[in-house]
Amino acid sequence: MSAHTEMNEALAVLTDKLRSLNDLVAANQFMVEALAQQGEALKQMDASGSKDMLRRQARARFNPETGTAPNAAVLAVLEEVLGRQQQSAEIIPFPVRA
Repeated sequence: MSAHTEMNEALAVLTDKLRSLNDLVAANQFMVEALAQQGEALKQMDASGSKDMLRRQARARFNPETGTAPNAAVLAVLEEVLGRQQQSAEIIPFPVRA
């Protein structure tokens, strides 16, 4: 395998990792903004109600066809996190290297 091919493959992997990181940053930013702007309202709701509200807002913003800032990857991150059966909101953790 040539050095040129190896470099291109490495750059493709790096680009993919950077896109994933960007998606996580955007999802975290969404959650931080929601908590900052709606923290009191979210505290008044039970866990299920607050997740449902955040999920609706995430879909309104990130839906690839109808969202105000379409981004299917960010929506997938938020759907996964907000669909978990946990009892409190959390900042989405960045992946750790294995």
